[in-house]
Parts: sequence; C-alpha cells; structure tokens
Amino acid sequence: MSRVDELTTGEIDERIVSIIELAGEELMRLSDPSFEFVPEQMAGGILAVHQRLKAELAALLNLRTVYGDLIVCRVVAGNYPWIHNQLSPYQHLRLAWLQLKQLTSTFDHSITELHRLHDETLELLSIDIEREVVGGSPRTSAVERSARADRWFQVIPQREASTVETMRIASELAIADGLVAEYCDAARRELLEQIDATVQIVHSSIAGFLSGRGCELMDLIGRYNDMIRNLQPRYDRK
Repeated sequence: MSRVDELTTGEIDERIVSIIELAGEELMRLSDPSFEFVPEQMAGGILAVHQRLKAELAALLNLRTVYGDLIVCRVVAGNYPWIHNQLSPYQHLRLAWLQLKQLTSTFDHSITELHRLHDETLELLSIDIEREVVGGSPRTSAVERSARADRWFQVIPQREASTVETMRIASELAIADGLVAEYCDAARRELLEQIDATVQIVHSSIAGFLSGRGCELMDLIGRYNDMIRNLQPRYDRK
C-alpha cells in the first residue's frame, strides 16, 4: 500500500481510471437493471449492492471534480482585478470565495457519502475487515484556522467611528480608495490561504481513500461483476 504522501495527482487519476474500467465490465453496463436473470430471493440484495457501488463511484468522481474546480478557483482568486469595467476587486474576490464555500460543502458531503456507502457495501457482502474510523471532516477546522478575519461581509469596517451614518458598500467602492485597496489586498491573501488549505485537504482525502480502501473497492466491484457473470448464463439458458 502506498502512503498518502506518495500519491501524486497523476497517480490518483490512474487509480480512479482503473476502478472505472473495472466497473465498466458489468456494474456500469447495467444503468437501470431489472435483474430478471437473478433468482427472486437474491434480487433485492444484488440491487442494493449495485446501487451503493454506483453511488460510491459517483461520490469518488465528485471529489476529483471538486479538486479540479478548486485549482480553477485559485486561478480566479489569484488573477484579479478581473474585467475592470464590469467587476470591482471586491466583487471578484467575493465570487471566488462563494465558489470556495460551495466546493467545500460539496467536498464535505461527498467524502462522508463515500465512506458510508463503502461500509454499507462491505456489510451487504458480509466482508469482515478491520475498518478505518472516519471522523469529522478536517476541512472546516483547517479553513477556519487560516481565516484570521471574515472579510466577506457587505460593509467594509471603518478604521475609526464614522461621523456619517452611511454604509460603505464594498462592491460599490472604487479601488482608488486607499482603504478599499488595502482591504482587498489583505482579503486576497487570506482567501488564497483558505483555498490552498482546502486543496491540500481534498487531495489528501482522495489519496487517503484510494490508499486505504481503493483495493477494497476494486474487490467489491470484482465480486459484483462475478455475481452478474455467473447468474447471466443461467438466465440465458432458460
């Protein structure tokens, strides 16, 4: 088993491709199976395995998609101001931050589903192994530690009490305003730190699953494929 630290993005992709290729033999071939060839007493169990394995593959691919989207998110956040005549620097950074929030939410859901579905399939196939204890997602704590201040509210805070009771709406202020420029520069640095921390956690989570449970997933898919191949000829001979 490779250590997580040794898995590059290319190696992660190679392992995922191997899993998808194996699934393509039988699991992915039956998109909406009726399992007419399966004895009635077995149909419910095989359908449950089929559904969980397909959902587990979807969760794994979602995680890989999140990783790729996070790389794009960093490019967007790192190259600002963008479209000067249409977006302010603050609007640009807030757009990247909203993308980050959505991606981290997708990551949290997908990593939880990935492990849950994997464990359920092991139980359905009565495979007894020493299971990894999966705790809460590390993403939230890591991002919160890197975010020293929440700069993403609508009104820029003042250095001192304002004598005029008007809101300073960040998206409507020009970058020529010294406070706005300083505010956006600091926000950009902190946002990039948040993105980098999240990229590392997502990468490590995918690599950790593939290193620790990838072989199990291949075995589960292989067992499913064998069951389908063994049952299909009996049905064809009727």
